[in-house]
This record gives sequence, C-alpha cells and structure tokens, in this order.
Amino acid sequence: MNAGIRLGKVVMFLLAGVLLSSIMGSTFFYWTGATVPQFPVGSGSWNARVPCSSPWIVRITDITANMSGSASQTSSIFNPGSPNKRWLTPGSTPPGWVSPGPPCTITNSHGTVAVFVEIDGVKRGGIVNEDCSGSYDAINGGTSNGGSYCDSTFNIYDPVVVPNDSTSCTSSTDHTCYGKIHSEIDHDWKAAHYCGSSTTCDDVALGSQTTTSTLIDVQGFVYWDPDHLTAQWHNFNGWEIHPLTAWRQHETNQAPDFSISSNPSSLSVPPGESGTSTITLTSLGSFAGTVTLSPSISPNGPTISVNPTSVTLVAGGSGTSKLTVSTYSSTPLGDYTVTVAGKSGSLSHSSVVMVSVRFAPDFSIAANPSSISISQSSSGTSNLTLTSMNGFSGTVNLSATVSPSGPKTSLTPTSVTLVSGGSTNPVLTVKALKKTPIGNYVVTVTATSGTLSHSITISVSVT
Repeated sequence: MNAGIRLGKVVMFLLAGVLLSSIMGSTFFYWTGATVPQFPVGSGSWNARVPCSSPWIVRITDITANMSGSASQTSSIFNPGSPNKRWLTPGSTPPGWVSPGPPCTITNSHGTVAVFVEIDGVKRGGIVNEDCSGSYDAINGGTSNGGSYCDSTFNIYDPVVVPNDSTSCTSSTDHTCYGKIHSEIDHDWKAAHYCGSSTTCDDVALGSQTTTSTLIDVQGFVYWDPDHLTAQWHNFNGWEIHPLTAWRQHETNQAPDFSISSNPSSLSVPPGESGTSTITLTSLGSFAGTVTLSPSISPNGPTISVNPTSVTLVAGGSGTSKLTVSTYSSTPLGDYTVTVAGKSGSLSHSSVVMVSVRFAPDFSIAANPSSISISQSSSGTSNLTLTSMNGFSGTVNLSATVSPSGPKTSLTPTSVTLVSGGSTNPVLTVKALKKTPIGNYVVTVTATSGTLSHSITISVSVT
C-alpha cells in the first residue's frame, strides 16, 4: 500500500471517529475531548439510564480541592458542577420533563470537564432516608410521582484521607473534611425507577449488602449545594454526588493512580522558627512511577521546601517527603495555605497543609506592689496578675520561696485556670512573726504550666 493511500485511510478513520462521536453524544477518544485530561477515564456508565460514556475516575479531594466553604467551589476544577441535582436523563420520563437532562460535561475556565464521575475504593457512612416527596421536581414536570419517595443520603469518604470516620471532620479546618463528600440516591430517580429496587443504585441493597467498612465504587453527577457550607454533616462544603447513579463493591482492577496526604495537616510556627509535615505518597491500582512534588504557599510569607522533590513508587508501595515551612522574625502573623502538588505524567493530586504563624501561647505574671514593708507580728499582701498571651489557656500552678529564711508566705489560690485572652489575680501574703529577724528579704513567686515557667520577685522589708 503506498503512502498516499495509507494517509487517506487515516484521515477517513479520524473523520469517522468524529462523526461517531457527534452521533452518539460521547467522545471518541480516550481523554473525552477535555483540555484537562489528567484523570483516567472509566469504561462507561453502569446505569443504563445514564448516557455518559466517559466518566472521569477521580478522588474526593479532586472535587473538594482540599478546601472547605466557598473556596472549595472556586478552587475546584469541577466548578460550578452539574446544573440540577434531580434532573432525570432522557428516556421514560414524567410528563412535563424538561429536555435535555443533565450534561455529561461542562465547560469552565479549565476547558471541558466531566461532571459525571466515578470514585473508587471509598467507604460510606450511615444511610438516612429523608426529604420525601409525592411529586416530581419542577424540572422533571412537577407532577405526582404516584407515591412517596425519599432521598437516601450518606457521606462517602476516602479511607486514605479519613482513617477514622467517627472522629473526622470536626471543624471546617479539619483536613479530613476534604476526603468526604455528601451523596444522595435521589427521590425523583427512585420515582422514575432509574434507582431503587433491582437497579444499579438500589439503596436497600446498599444498606444490606455493604457495611460502613466495605470498600465500594460509585458513579454520579458532581453537584454544588450552597445551602450547607457551615454544616458538619455536609463536611463544611457544598459538594455532593447527587444524583448517585450507581454503586458496586470495590473492584481491585483500579486504574493506576497515586494518593498524597500530609501529617500533620496543620502547623503552628512562631516567627523565627520552622515546622515540618510528612508528605506520604501511596500507589493505587498498581501504579509505579516517579511523582514530582512542588509546593506553593498563599499568601506569600514563610519559605517552603520539600525534600526530596520527587518520590519513586513501586506498585503497591508508598514513599515520603518532608515539607519544611520556615519563618523569620519579620514574617507577618497570620494563616497561610501550603499546597503540595504531586504530578506523574497526566496524573496530578495535591495535599494541603494549613500554617498558622503566631507567637507561641504563653502567659505573664506581675505583682502589685512589688515591694512590701511590714513590722514584726504583722503581714502584708501583694496582688499577682497572671495574663494569657497569644491564646494561652490552661492551669497555672503557683509556688513561693523566701530568701533568706524568715517571713512566712502563702498563696491564695495555689492553682489558677486561665482562658484564652483572660487574666486572674491570686494573692501573695507575707507574714512576719514576733521573732522574725528585722531585715530585707526577697520572695520569689514561680508560675508553672507544663513546660512554661515564669517567676517574679517581691522585695520584703521587716521592721
């Protein structure tokens, strides 16, 4: 075959691929036409009601962007998500259903992004049936659904990021939140029999055939719900897999990938000091290769570095790098976000370490008056003030010594509790007995809390 004929056949093949893509509503090539092909692509939808042929295989942190609140949306490649959480796909739909149904992809500043995704190797929390309705959503016609159907809601989480679900996501700054996402088997999808009994998104079977310890794979549409950004049960962000269109017990033939995590995920570094976090990379789905690490910080302030800057993983193995955050005496106080990005070929994942630059929590002690004059057979007092500094809170124990020996001392109380930003006023009493020698003495009051210890001296004159 001559070169001209071969070239002609190649061109015809490519044109046929493009035509087939437009006819089937799916992308002919592996990377789904997106300008950000950094995710593996699944083999298709497990739910016959979903016409999306190329779900991106992602991790939960790819959706949440390792953020909470509204920043989780603006920083996510999936922003703004699917346009409607209850929209039924084309097919046997209720009267008044609005065409064309949820899109498989959206276009945003990143390019063409799949909003129909697959997440593998996750675990689920408890299932709650709520938000029941006897009518379809307006986008699905708003008519009676012939009964009453409920959303089956639960969180799914990545066990690499969330080792213990019961103690996870306690606040918006808890980084385990980034590895969790709220998920719903939608009541409209149940009413239309897209989900429910004997389907790929059977909520009853999910509850009976799996436990909270079972690894599962799921598919569904990425949706942003802005109404629950401050809710712990919604993981302090708006992202959902809604509707969740299919689930299955985890299959081990996962596409090669890697995970990245940080421990600790938050650092408190006083000015002029440094802190470290261990970055752990783990092979998933028999991934083997070199992951290049690059840290960034926002806003600018502390200096950051990782060592080593690349980690080579063998299939099933893991490796670590050390992130170092260094501050100077001139570094502005405040909060900083360090993002460590790991990249290997088209695969890219990141982990976030929150850095708080603050002076170390401490307390101060003062005395008023700082000198006392008493006569024999009398006593005097000095009011002590202990003050929380830099957010210190805790119990401070007090003790007093006198040099040389002579007057007697007492403290009331001998132990105080400071709250952050607060102060308290114990009292030092110095008593001279009738036989106490006339002269000058020094009383030292020591305040101790853990490794913190401060002292103050009070001059005493016995006349």
